[in-house]
Amino acid sequence: MSEELKNVTATNVTATVKWFKPEKGFGFVRLADGSGEAFLHASVLAAASLPNPVEGTTVVCDLAQGAKGPQVVAIHSATPPETPPAPRARNQRPPRAAASASQSMGQPMGPAGQAARQGPQPEDGGEGFARPPKPPRERRERQSEPAGPATMAYGTVRWYNLDSQSGLIEPWEDGATVYFDRATLRQSGLDIVADGEDVRYLAVGSEDAPVAQRVELI
Repeated sequence: MSEELKNVTATNVTATVKWFKPEKGFGFVRLADGSGEAFLHASVLAAASLPNPVEGTTVVCDLAQGAKGPQVVAIHSATPPETPPAPRARNQRPPRAAASASQSMGQPMGPAGQAARQGPQPEDGGEGFARPPKPPRERRERQSEPAGPATMAYGTVRWYNLDSQSGLIEPWEDGATVYFDRATLRQSGLDIVADGEDVRYLAVGSEDAPVAQRVELI
């Protein structure tokens, strides 16, 4: 245990398990006094010889101030809920198209697995003609961050597109996917994130259209 976690800030605190993911090895509890949440690591459960708790389990615990906020450092008792919560169905990631629609129509594939684009073909004996160039695409300025309280949460990168320099995060809890872009990554000290990576993010905006202000790898 680190030196900072040896300094217990509160003892015999009652809290309720918000969620705990055994495959991740950690979760969060809600403090009964309404002061916020605390981080719960699997090692604390192991030290108390307790099984992985389900959502709604009531615990009596000791807290300390960790590097990223309150953290449970000891559990004295754990009481499962009278009615176990129904299992949550994790949102399925949308399938990725293996190729463009032009491939499905039998057009040949070009470099990097992309379907080759075929322009109009001249008739026999006729002269070919060039397609007029497309006008340059205007780069849209990033809009200001939406107003609203910032919320720290955890999730998994659903996808990040290098062309659009934007992506979506699938939250571990119920809720809408969270938008982020290249500017967000730069502000967070990151160059790129990979699909499927677990992250901690700070989001603002409405519940239907949250936007990440900061993204951290975990």
